[in-house]
Amino acid sequence: MPRRPPAAPRGRVRAYVSAPVAGKEALERAQQWVCARTGCTGWSSIGILLPGPVSSQPRHLRLARTRGASVGCAQDLGELHRWTGPLIVAQPTPASLVAAETTNATAIVAVAQDAAALGPWVDAFHPDHLGGTALAPAEVVLPVPPVRRAMVYYTHRLHSGTPPTGRLWQMLLHRLEHLHRHEGHFPAESLLALAWQLHWPPETAGELYQWANQRLPHHEPPLPAH
Repeated sequence: MPRRPPAAPRGRVRAYVSAPVAGKEALERAQQWVCARTGCTGWSSIGILLPGPVSSQPRHLRLARTRGASVGCAQDLGELHRWTGPLIVAQPTPASLVAAETTNATAIVAVAQDAAALGPWVDAFHPDHLGGTALAPAEVVLPVPPVRRAMVYYTHRLHSGTPPTGRLWQMLLHRLEHLHRHEGHFPAESLLALAWQLHWPPETAGELYQWANQRLPHHEPPLPAH
């Protein structure tokens, strides 16, 4: 059962750049946007979240670090764990976007060469589009009524005066597993998008995504009725 963690900072702004904008140009657009929106004056005020070790990243990302950017990765946020400035998520994955949302960043910009990786995040937050392929947010995130009802019920308890009990959390997970088997499959990313859209605390949404990513994909499709 997750603890009740703090919610994301109010007023957080979000944007993205995607292919075919080249990586270096995309990073420059991201920097210009966060400076315009937050008043930061250079790389020393900006964090960069990478999907993996710095040494394996393109030159323009390593150069941003030498110019003063604070850098971390999804597996080890380092000084970004309590980051309160703008944050650029380079080459985002669902896991690195989950990590970004758990920080205290006041602005998040995703710079993606694979626009598909942004799908759940765009569905949930409708970020500004700064260039490249534009993604249309889903009209309904995870349109399976029983799943939505279960998530909304838990959300009401999550945002009530008393944190949900461990028993209620386990009941939710059991219900989601049951629905995944019998009501049609839904990916972990859709659950994550719905949790974000329902304003779950970022760490709780991340815990749900981690659980779903480990458990739900292993279920076999339901057998046809005879």
